[in-house]
Formats: sequence, C-alpha cells, structure tokens
Amino acid sequence: MHDDLLASLPLFQNLGPETRAGLEALMVPRRLHRGEVLFSVGDEADAMFILVEGKVKLTMPSRQPQPALTTTKRGRPMIPPARESLLGLIGPGEFFGELSVLDEGHRATTATAMLECRLWCLPGAQVRELMARHHDFTIAMVHQLAHRIRMANEVTSGLVLSDVPGRLAYVLLSLADRFGTVGERGIELHHDLTQSELAQMVGASRETVNKVLTDFVVRRWITTSGRTVVIKDPARLRARVQ
Repeated sequence: MHDDLLASLPLFQNLGPETRAGLEALMVPRRLHRGEVLFSVGDEADAMFILVEGKVKLTMPSRQPQPALTTTKRGRPMIPPARESLLGLIGPGEFFGELSVLDEGHRATTATAMLECRLWCLPGAQVRELMARHHDFTIAMVHQLAHRIRMANEVTSGLVLSDVPGRLAYVLLSLADRFGTVGERGIELHHDLTQSELAQMVGASRETVNKVLTDFVVRRWITTSGRTVVIKDPARLRARVQ
C-alpha cells in the first residue's frame, strides 16, 4: 500500500531504494474523525504527516480585532466566537506539518479534519535523522519546500492584487485545479467548505462572499448546491481574476 502512494508523490519519486525503505519503516497509520484537531498553534512539533484519504484544513487565529463584548437580556456577557483565518486545504497524497519539524519549532497553524481521514505519521526526530543519512531525501525535501514557496507567492499575488470577486474567482479556480473533476455540467468542485470558511480564504465577510457567489450564478459562470460548485465558464472566472 505504501509503494503505490509513495511512487505518486513528487517528494518521493526520485528516492533510492534504501531511502524509500527507511521512510516506509517510519510510517505510522492514524485516523481522524471529522472535526478532530490533529495539532494546534503553539504545540510542539513532533511529526509530519501524509494524507491518504479525506481533507484537512490549516488555520490560525485571525489578527483582526475582536468585536466588543455584548450582554444578554439577563446581563450575562456574550463571548464572541474566536476568529480564525483559513490558510489552506490538504488533500489526499499531500504532506503537511514539515516546517515545524525541520526547524524543531512550534506549530504555526492548527490542523483540523474536515472529513473522516486516514493519514501516515512520520516522527520528527526520525525524519531529521533520515535526512542526515540520506541526501537524496534532503534534496527532495528542499525541492518540495521551494515549490511550496513558489505556490505561496502565486496565492499571495492572486489574493492581494484583486478585489473580492477577483479573489473569490481565484480561490474557486485554485480549488478546482486541485480537487475538481470534469463532468458533463462543467468542473465539479466538492470543496467541503462552509461559506464562512470560504470567506476566510478570500479575506472577506460571509455576506459579501454570498453576494459575489450569487452574482456569479446570475452570470451563469457557476452553479452552487450546498458545498459543491460547478464551474460552467472557467474562462470568465480567469478573466475576472485578471
């Protein structure tokens, strides 16, 4: 079971037989239930993970100011829900949690299962030891981290340089590229996000995102149903990003 997934991952495609065998020996299977937190911001980093099945979201506390406390009719304080920013989604075949493992720091994000998940855990100390002994693994990690930085720069450009409709169009196209499937109706994207989570990715309010989605539907660029979006006219969305 390990061989099939490892062979498909860019991180491990150029590893020698000895390195791959050492890596497989480290893997510990884990399962997460929907809504279960794998690690939180500030936790000590003791492992990196490869997602086999399901979807995981990475979040961190928002730096936006919290609303002032209000009270109920009985005078009791109403504590507002904690705000957070959704930084990204992890899908099957992707790894995560490696940065804190490599610098032996603390977690910078919180990882939460969005669906029932199966994953492999690679203990941090053994990962670092494997990198010290097998330079092909070290080079593969560096290449993958460089790819992550390049992708992060693209995401930053796509979100910072656009208005809300442009940012939403960018996010939908990016998610469709990773998780979408082409069908008779268009590109079907089962994103599993609430509108609030989608708004966190876009950096706007839920109400604003709802209005923009409605506008996209009226223009017949997309259709929506629950947590599924069908992209009917990706060219129009790409033009809106630009």
